[in-house]
Amino acid sequence: MTKRFRSLIGALLLPSIMFGIAACSGNSSAQTTTLPWSDNFDDPKSGWTITSDLSGDAKYDSSKLRITVKNENLTIWSTAGKKFRDGVFAIDAQPIGGPQDNGFGVLFRVTDRKNFYHFEISSDGYWRAGITKDGKWTNWADWMQHPAIKTGGESNRLRIVMKGKKLEYYVNDQLINTREDASFAQGDIGVMALTVIDQPGTDVVFDNANVTEK
Repeated sequence: MTKRFRSLIGALLLPSIMFGIAACSGNSSAQTTTLPWSDNFDDPKSGWTITSDLSGDAKYDSSKLRITVKNENLTIWSTAGKKFRDGVFAIDAQPIGGPQDNGFGVLFRVTDRKNFYHFEISSDGYWRAGITKDGKWTNWADWMQHPAIKTGGESNRLRIVMKGKKLEYYVNDQLINTREDASFAQGDIGVMALTVIDQPGTDVVFDNANVTEK
């Protein structure tokens, strides 16, 4: 069993320490946000979920949104507090510290903390994507390498195309995966970072978020 897979199991068995998930409420009652929408994180009151604990932080920092995961085997996320249907969600993600064996990425069509889609990459060039439905985390694709992913401390542009039930996943303008799923038609967007077993310290900044017409 790989370290990454054990990390996922540990996270699912220990929801009480996943305060990033607990802080994520989605925005199912809000009106659909008008497109195009963007946020460069210059305004610390623009609405993203902020949290801080001995285990890690999600905060505005120098005109970026920064997530630091201090404990091993932990996921922390932040959501924008918006609501979107179809569109193209894109954001820059750059690790600035911690191990190469990590994970960071995006959430989209977030209904609440138990229902959303996810897409992550790692500093050593891997990616995964899947769904959490009624609290059950499922990976459609689980940590596979792809040459489009810039490794080390380089920035990657993540992009999700949402067209009804069709979902497209891009890294640096290269198509990584496609999937059809009709579980969620709308919801919030978010960003996340995670650590695996024996590898604490993931530190990632996000910038230049936007959602445009498909």
